[in-house]
Amino acid sequence: MIRSLSAVLLALLLFAGTLVPQTKSSLATPAKVPDSKPQASETIFTLHASSTMNLQSEMGGAFSSAKCDADGNLYIRKFAVDRPLLGPVAKIDPDGKRIALFDPAAFSQLALNRSDAFSPATDGGIYRVAQSGVSNPQIYVLHFGSDGAPSSSTRLDADFEVYTFAAFADGNFLVSGMKRDVSNKNDRGRNFTAVFSADGRELAQLSFTPPSETEKVAPKSASNAAQKLATKDADKTVPMLDLADAESGSDGYLYVMRASSPAAVYVIASSGKIVEMLKVAAPAAGAAPSAFHVSGNRLAISFWNEKSQSQTVVVADAQTGERIATYADPEGLGNLFACYSANDGVFTFLKLGEGNELELIRAEAQ
Repeated sequence: MIRSLSAVLLALLLFAGTLVPQTKSSLATPAKVPDSKPQASETIFTLHASSTMNLQSEMGGAFSSAKCDADGNLYIRKFAVDRPLLGPVAKIDPDGKRIALFDPAAFSQLALNRSDAFSPATDGGIYRVAQSGVSNPQIYVLHFGSDGAPSSSTRLDADFEVYTFAAFADGNFLVSGMKRDVSNKNDRGRNFTAVFSADGRELAQLSFTPPSETEKVAPKSASNAAQKLATKDADKTVPMLDLADAESGSDGYLYVMRASSPAAVYVIASSGKIVEMLKVAAPAAGAAPSAFHVSGNRLAISFWNEKSQSQTVVVADAQTGERIATYADPEGLGNLFACYSANDGVFTFLKLGEGNELELIRAEAQ
């Protein structure tokens, strides 16, 4: 149910945290590393729920994405039936209590019609990208304080449909989406990704290597709903988006994933330089990346297998892309992989339970 709601939400969209180190690698250009292919003798660990918590404050609230901060707080992007493109983000503390609600409706003076991806801020609030208008959209970055109150809005010098967004620790923003002429129904659009300054100026455009023939778009991933647009000619579809999701690493870089198979993860500096490109192979044929999280020097990528209706999580080195461990989820812990803590070895999942209550499940390998 949640996967379908997420896909519907993204389909609707189509139409309507530290000092930055100077270097991460000695390479001047993106470093391509070999795919981290699973080995025949690799041990696959099994995830089991270590705790389950019903989030009473979020009862009846469908959701589309979630992230965590360094303090263990959970941020859940809710789906609002009455305004599906302007749902709020709820902040939940480690004990399961809602401590803030970040609602784009608080910026009523901007006349927003969409509010999309968000990024936790170092002050305990969040940054969130939003849009006003359709044919000539105005793109804003909204900043909310830790208590949920609106703090500031920054208009970006940009004119395109935004799908992926994240904030750098130094205040710059990474924004990725698609440029197209909405008045021309035959316009297939083109990908556009750039880094913007804290005051909205474009600093650098980014170019990504087109996916090879062996890099397939995730067939049923949440991001795939935003990969294709209906056109007059059914065979004419837009290219896959540059980026599907993004998170800030403790090293000051952003880690951004392309929802292809194998999963491609780019490491990007706030200057707009692509420092590294990592590839993490699917754990089995037919599995495609659906969500990822970065914790310390580890990447955790959830792969969803549509045929078997199963989820597998691969943990890889965040500097080399080398596979470290693979975790099976035979219990169906949750529809959404929400958080990962490398230090504790804990994976957090979300799902709707009985009575339409939102359940938070923490899992470990046992």
